[in-house]
Amino acid sequence: MIALLDTSDDSIISWQLASLLVALGVLGLVIGGHLLVSGAVSVAKRLGMSTLMIGLTIVALGTSAPELALNVVAAAGGETGLAFGNVVGSNIANIALVLGLTALVAPIPIPRATLRLGGIPWLIYLTLLAIALPWFGGISGDVPGYARWAGIVLLCCVPLTILLWHRDHRLEEAHGDVDDMPERSLLPSSLLVLAGLVLLIAGGRSTEVGAVTLAKWMGLSEAVIGLSIVALATSLPEIVTSMVAARKGVPNLAIGTVIGSNVFNLSLVLGTTSIVSPVALPEAGGMIDLFVMGGLTLALLPMALTGRRIAKSEGVVLLIIWAAAITLSILR
Repeated sequence: MIALLDTSDDSIISWQLASLLVALGVLGLVIGGHLLVSGAVSVAKRLGMSTLMIGLTIVALGTSAPELALNVVAAAGGETGLAFGNVVGSNIANIALVLGLTALVAPIPIPRATLRLGGIPWLIYLTLLAIALPWFGGISGDVPGYARWAGIVLLCCVPLTILLWHRDHRLEEAHGDVDDMPERSLLPSSLLVLAGLVLLIAGGRSTEVGAVTLAKWMGLSEAVIGLSIVALATSLPEIVTSMVAARKGVPNLAIGTVIGSNVFNLSLVLGTTSIVSPVALPEAGGMIDLFVMGGLTLALLPMALTGRRIAKSEGVVLLIIWAAAITLSILR
């Protein structure tokens, strides 16, 4: 891997090339996300899955692929600040940015079916676990963070997640379907899913290389660039998925994708990253970022309990919260 953290002129690529890498990476993410959604919906229709479950499983796992690919590469290269910022920033962006933008397209209902154990309650549990783990053992001495044992704990939550979702595979009734989306045979649909995943992973890698380099040119820390530019780039598949779903009249796909993606980010992505290389909490506001993520996650619960919709006005509020969180992370 390019020695992106070395600030010598010989090791940092030009900002023009870095910008091109980010642009190409974002393009790959957008196209890959579109192909993935198209193929995944067709596969899921063949399997008789609900729109909420489609989002929770196939689409969410696929859209979390950029975070996983980026974080493993970053952790292997010692860029754990970027890895932490990407996971937390992506989860913040998924709730505040993705749902905020999607609500501007169409109001998003939070179905009561998400209150099943494999939905919002499980996401809240994983979020609280991610907040607590850095303070139980840490990495070395008094440094809070995610040691390898913490990564194993988080990774063990992946099969539990699958078991919960398998049990609740009918947790959504006919609250909207995907009849307006094209249905293909299983082989072409699977190839679309594969092509989408390849583009997502390649786009994530290109974005990571360009973004870290731009961060060095701008004098920003890894955690800040992870929370902002990289988190935004890797959230583009969720944004595309959710906005297309809202336009197609299947908003349950949007909320399912957000919940499922955040679950995979905390269990699969953060767990794998911590095993590859222990992740220390950034000294400048790392815990604050975790609490912001926790607060936004908890906010989903009352919405589901009351059967509310996220209206356009509330979407604007979510966007303001996201912009404020990013601004504060850059200023500190």
